[in-house]
Amino acid sequence: MSNQRESKLDKFAKELDQWLTPKKLGGDGIKFAQAASRLSEHGCSVAASTIYEWWIKRQDAKEAREMLMLIATGGKQLQQVEDALKRSPVPEMDALLKLFRVLILQLSTQGKANPQLLVLADRMTNTVMEFISGQTKAKFKEREVSLAERKAADAKKTEQEKALEFCLDEAKEFPKVQDLFKQAFAALKAAAAK
Repeated sequence: MSNQRESKLDKFAKELDQWLTPKKLGGDGIKFAQAASRLSEHGCSVAASTIYEWWIKRQDAKEAREMLMLIATGGKQLQQVEDALKRSPVPEMDALLKLFRVLILQLSTQGKANPQLLVLADRMTNTVMEFISGQTKAKFKEREVSLAERKAADAKKTEQEKALEFCLDEAKEFPKVQDLFKQAFAALKAAAAK
């Protein structure tokens, strides 16, 4: 709080942290009016609204420090990942998904102290799930296209076979023409197989 002027509450910062921190985070979880009453017992007369404003500023500064630490830590981790990627070939998608899983678990663990990290972990989880869903849909679409191509090829072969039968039937009185039709359709069939 370098740009802020000192408050008389700063002397009681340790006590106020303990009193105002919620019980689930290890504090007493008292209300601001109760904190004002306790401070008056220590010779500090102050309104509950003043304590509230001081507390909000203190929490904002604390969150800013934590966020800067996370950014610094994240920057170091990012550099480590980038260095690892430079040393080895492009990772498989499975490896990247495992990395995301580790990051999500880290954020979830740290989220107990900072609920914003839980929100970030939830967003990352949703992003990964959407990616996996998109991959699954893309693979399914590939299979559909492949099946449609095979069906179309089968339909063409059937049409060619029908055409050959028709040509052979029409040329039944001309064996040399029938042989030419058979050779032509055999060549078509061989070309389609490639």
